[in-house]
Amino acid sequence: MIKHILSLSFILISTGSVAADTAQTASNTVDSFEKIFGVTEGKRRNHTKGFCFEGEFVPNSTAMQPYTNSALFLKEADVIGRLSHKGGNNNAADNKPADYGMGLLINTAAGPHNISMNTLDFFPVATPEAFAKLMMAKTQGSAAVKAFKDSNLDLQRFSAHKANKKKELTPYEGSTFNSINSFYLVDKKGKKTAIRWSFIPSKKQSIVLKPTADFFYENMQDNLNNHGISWDMVITLANPNDAVNDASIQWVGEHKQLTAGTLNVLSLSSEQDGRCDNINYDPLVLSPGVLPSEDPLLQARRNSYAISFGKRVLEKGAK
Repeated sequence: MIKHILSLSFILISTGSVAADTAQTASNTVDSFEKIFGVTEGKRRNHTKGFCFEGEFVPNSTAMQPYTNSALFLKEADVIGRLSHKGGNNNAADNKPADYGMGLLINTAAGPHNISMNTLDFFPVATPEAFAKLMMAKTQGSAAVKAFKDSNLDLQRFSAHKANKKKELTPYEGSTFNSINSFYLVDKKGKKTAIRWSFIPSKKQSIVLKPTADFFYENMQDNLNNHGISWDMVITLANPNDAVNDASIQWVGEHKQLTAGTLNVLSLSSEQDGRCDNINYDPLVLSPGVLPSEDPLLQARRNSYAISFGKRVLEKGAK
């Protein structure tokens, strides 16, 4: 079983026209995460701290039919999800404002469809190479990070945006998660529509317990028990001048938006007891009718996730 999973990880890195240096860039990025945060054996190298949930995705097929016939938007589907803290610290504090991630495996009638998101509004840099250099700089200290930032306009723009955002402690269930990268909806005639999306809480979700370093699970369970938890999938259609292949550029101004469906949470579980721990939330596993853009970060994410997945499976097997 372990050999099968590892061979799958290698295939994810090696297929198509992915050059050896692209795979090396992903490997360097994972190595930097390990140097910065250390290694928690058997765990993800990024978004290390988290827990599982199970739910259902209920699509708004009427809204989506003009743009795609993807099975994702045709009928209800079971979901295995994971919520997490950004970064490689398995002991990240829940009682401090942070960025978070959400991974979804949606079991559509046409096969699995993965969605991998985080709470950033856009990505710090535009390319895998720039991200690898940023992570390498972080292993070397603040002076190296400043030198890289001084040379990278994307990171300067991102840092200014982050500095102006209000820092407020928000639980997973009260957070909005964004696709960051762009994708295409494809209709039955092959017409492509560029999109990004957000999962927005269907109702306000609050902190209902005393904040401690490890209270998010119990807080979410209380909110689930008391009034339910759901997110609306809101799809934003690109305007003609939007940067489709550059995740470091935010789409601003008026855009057409569609409520594509609702994700309902049914239950929570720890990684040990749940089903999300052995899932690699590869963002390029898509149902027919949805295609990736040419944003190079998508393939880089696939490569890095595969490397991290292979490492943690080996570590689990060695125990």
